Amino acid sequence: MAGYQLFLPKLYRHVELGHRNHIKQLEQGFHRNLYLKETVRQALLALPRLTHLDFQYCELTSTYSSTSATIASAAVLSEANAAKTALTCHAPNLTSLNLLWTDFSADAIRQLFSFAPNLNRVVLGANHNRKPMANDTALQLLTANCLHVKDLSISLQQVKETSLCQVIQMYGAQLQHLSIRCEGNDTLWAISQYTKQLRQLVLRCSNYTGGYHSVLHVLQDCRALQHLEMVSWPLHDVPSIVLDQIRYKAAANIVTVSSTVTAASSNNASTSFIEGIKRTVALDKQDLQEIRKLCLY
Repeated sequence: MAGYQLFLPKLYRHVELGHRNHIKQLEQGFHRNLYLKETVRQALLALPRLTHLDFQYCELTSTYSSTSATIASAAVLSEANAAKTALTCHAPNLTSLNLLWTDFSADAIRQLFSFAPNLNRVVLGANHNRKPMANDTALQLLTANCLHVKDLSISLQQVKETSLCQVIQMYGAQLQHLSIRCEGNDTLWAISQYTKQLRQLVLRCSNYTGGYHSVLHVLQDCRALQHLEMVSWPLHDVPSIVLDQIRYKAAANIVTVSSTVTAASSNNASTSFIEGIKRTVALDKQDLQEIRKLCLY
């Protein structure tokens, strides 16, 4: 028992629970072993010092409802202003959040964002979208609680284009990296209007069918852009000048290949290049500069 008590605090400095039965076993241990419960409680005191938080294949639930939280807040605030900071800023050092295949209720995501107001990097990956409108609500709560986001990736399904555009408008002036679905003209317009300092942009085509606001407007207005990826973009929606630059770059690469390459392998390279365009078009800083020289100045 003495050895157990000696090593238990060190064991719980790093805990990774990858299966539900492991979590259930830990919960059962709390009821049977008060020393274990106290050790974990002490370990959790370090949570306010967290800088990175990663949830994968989880379902977030709130520890209290909105109503009870409001009542509790009113009671605390009536006693001391200092308690307000403790209540609303439980993880002040948390700057990076990653959610992947993680569902949440409105109360849960509200609580999470309110506890981490200093986030500057947020990745909202795809989830099962089990709660109606929860993904749209999450974007609204993100902009309401976390004002310092500079690196943003949104892959949430069934999100209204208006919600995406509101997020772009909110963070646009400070965004350095943006990865987002392109639902239509409004998305491209919002990016071109509000993200003037953007350096890296990943656009995943979802519902774009062409229109007045095209990728060229983004290239023209976002002069700080150094990297652009167009993912799953139909060829007919890719600006011709972008395709020309990609073809020119690919042709230059083929010229530099050793003369020992056979004709058959050259044909394979061309085929692979065409297939690659259908999936993703990637432009680096030099590509973007060449495109601007040709048509934007």
